[in-house]
Amino acid sequence: MKEWTKERCSEEPQELQLVADGIYIQRKNIEKVQHEATEGMEAYTDWECESREITVSEYQMLESIKQINTDKAIDDYTAQLIEEGLL
Repeated sequence: MKEWTKERCSEEPQELQLVADGIYIQRKNIEKVQHEATEGMEAYTDWECESREITVSEYQMLESIKQINTDKAIDDYTAQLIEEGLL
């Protein structure tokens, strides 16, 4: 997994894009940016975001971590300690 870097795109990018066998580009904070016309350049729109390369397995691991409900796990563990008389 690489560090997040700033990316500019001419079209709206996908949040997750398969770019090679087992490699994704993951994007966040995707924003549409309007640029005013200047001397010699017409007005245009592009997209800015943060992106990084991530393997499919790294992405799956991060997604599984998101699925963990830490509050419920703490509550269940506390209830177990109370039942066992440790709290």
